[in-house]
Amino acid sequence: MMEQKLRQINGDRTLLMNAGAFVCVVAMLGIANLICRFVLHTDVVFLMPWLVAATGLYFFLPALMLWLITGRPSGS
Repeated sequence: MMEQKLRQINGDRTLLMNAGAFVCVVAMLGIANLICRFVLHTDVVFLMPWLVAATGLYFFLPALMLWLITGRPSGS
């Protein structure tokens, strides 16, 4: 049951795919921060560490748990 849910969350992504998606999302967060700072004149820099940490957990925690349970990061 838990393994199936982890596979569903991970979506058959490998560690390299998770790392690439993580980099893309962090880049988008950086662009959003720049837009908020220079266009909207709002400081959201205090949220960035929390958002980056949550993004890292979303991409790497299910893969790590699948790796520990099945021996493969993608779970297949």
